[in-house]
Amino acid sequence: MRVLIQIISLFLIVSSYAEAQKYPVSDIPSELRKGTDVVVRSSEQELNIINLGKGVYKEKMAITVLNSDGFGASVFYESYDKLSKIRSISIYYYDKNGKQIKKVKNQEIEDFNVTSSGAVYDDSRVKYFEPEEYDYPFTVEYSFEKQFESTAYFPSFRPIYKSRMAVQSAAYKVSVASGYELRYKPRNGAPDPTIDKNDDGDTYFWALNNQESIKTPYAGKAAATTAPHVLISPSKFEMEGYTGDMTTWEGLAKWQSKLNEGRDVISDEVKAEIDQLLSGVTDPREKTKLIYQYLQKNTRYVSIQLGIGGFQPFDAMNVITNGYGDCKALSNYTYSLLKYAGIDSHYVKIRAGEDEEDILIDFPSFQFNHVIVAVPMEKDTVWLECTSQKAPFNFLGSFTSNRHALMVTNNGGIIVKTPKYSEESNLQVRSIEATIDQEGNVVAKSKTNLTGLQYDNYYGLVDLGHDDQKKYLLNNIDLPVFDLNSFNYTEDRNSESPSMNEEIELSIRKYATRSGKRLFLVPNLLNRSNHNPPGSDDRKADIIVRFGYKDVDTILYNLPENYRLEFDVEGVEVESDFGQYKASYEFIPETNQLKYTRSILIKQGTFPAEKYAEYRNFHRKIRRSDASKLVLIGET
Repeated sequence: MRVLIQIISLFLIVSSYAEAQKYPVSDIPSELRKGTDVVVRSSEQELNIINLGKGVYKEKMAITVLNSDGFGASVFYESYDKLSKIRSISIYYYDKNGKQIKKVKNQEIEDFNVTSSGAVYDDSRVKYFEPEEYDYPFTVEYSFEKQFESTAYFPSFRPIYKSRMAVQSAAYKVSVASGYELRYKPRNGAPDPTIDKNDDGDTYFWALNNQESIKTPYAGKAAATTAPHVLISPSKFEMEGYTGDMTTWEGLAKWQSKLNEGRDVISDEVKAEIDQLLSGVTDPREKTKLIYQYLQKNTRYVSIQLGIGGFQPFDAMNVITNGYGDCKALSNYTYSLLKYAGIDSHYVKIRAGEDEEDILIDFPSFQFNHVIVAVPMEKDTVWLECTSQKAPFNFLGSFTSNRHALMVTNNGGIIVKTPKYSEESNLQVRSIEATIDQEGNVVAKSKTNLTGLQYDNYYGLVDLGHDDQKKYLLNNIDLPVFDLNSFNYTEDRNSESPSMNEEIELSIRKYATRSGKRLFLVPNLLNRSNHNPPGSDDRKADIIVRFGYKDVDTILYNLPENYRLEFDVEGVEVESDFGQYKASYEFIPETNQLKYTRSILIKQGTFPAEKYAEYRNFHRKIRRSDASKLVLIGET
């Protein structure tokens, strides 16, 4: 009996010790902690595809959070909807020595709708738990099971999903029935799977161990994009009774076409309104523009993530009845109106977002989050953003321009690319007349015209009220002390090359610094560059310049009586693969004026890492020129 008690005591001691040593931080290799906020200690993913309509996914993850910058990784967040259900959630937290701090109870896990706004309708929900901020470092361990009622989506193998995250151990196993084609795409050095084939089915296995952290570089791609990962996608799939084949873009487009069938019927009342609207109009482009303006006048955007997994648009009659719809419904309604008018158009699936990466055109899969409409014309294509009541006709802006998309056609679908706005078209032209007195005070009247994506960045200002416009200007004019005397915004939305005009008047106290009979003046009044790329001796990532544009500034200074330039000043010219910059100065003695002209062209593109020093030097020269001072001297 005494021996038995000793054995039990020893077992309890060993068990207690083992529990205390669960995920101790001391077990993390030093190279994985360097430059790291978060370390994935263990990641186990398992996906079992039962048939075309069902799958089971299991995930168990242990993550050590080293500092406050990595706190977000300690939060449990998993979404689900009517096509997926989450089961068996367990969440534990451990201190740096591996001692359990907390076991989360089921009732502590929140369950809420992803979007609670009254302007949004969907069936997406989230299981969520956010811990208190424990002493760093600490570890979270969680596990759950998700049951899928559709096989359109497969979770990817992406152990590194944020900057400054390292991985100690990660594995992913996918099981499919015999003969099922699993599609996958390893990226950035991710391994190919080991495959075990037998009569019952095939098993694919990926592993990634001791992966050091990756930091998102300045002017580079996000760490999650450049880290090793594997995209996994179905071939044939099923969603709410609709089967499809995703091995080609054409197959995916045909599936979308099936979802859209019969949803283009419009009412007799709307037909009559369209007939009246287009009466006497013969030009297809003008007809398209009138129908687009009709859409904008009679509908509004509401996000709705319902209907065949959020992929099937509400029919045109629903939009007519309610006066609103999401991108799918409004695009389908636009298509329906154009069809009635005898104008061919196409439903286009696209990944929208100003900073979104383009889709991978060699891996057909669900990579889209938005829908627009394309209208082929004789010489070009008209593109329609159907969710905005104010967007100009045939103007996409930075939200959907210059990227690949899937155009759904009568015969299936093709990959197309939306228009790119050139640097020259993204134009800001500003002229200023400024009067300086002998104390260095300045009154400046500025007129600015914006086109292309420069217009797109600011056109919403026109629709803001006077107080909000004033607040914007006060927050964005980079001057230490000034009074905003007056301002006005106007725009031209009717053109396919829309533009905005800004007029402001400023009083700037002591803008030029006085010293004796001299005034020290920075001639660049409103458009100084503060772009200062950080140093990097071992840059390895490509340089990404996402926005190309051109600015032209002309400032005419009325100088105080008897003042002139003390010294002639040479202009500045900077030429680089990244763009061009010019600044010039001219004293006009006849009118006692100083003319300052500045132009800058920034090229959009991807540039090799070895040019990073040139990139920094280019912007350093621009900053230096923009901040340079001239000396004005008074003659007595």
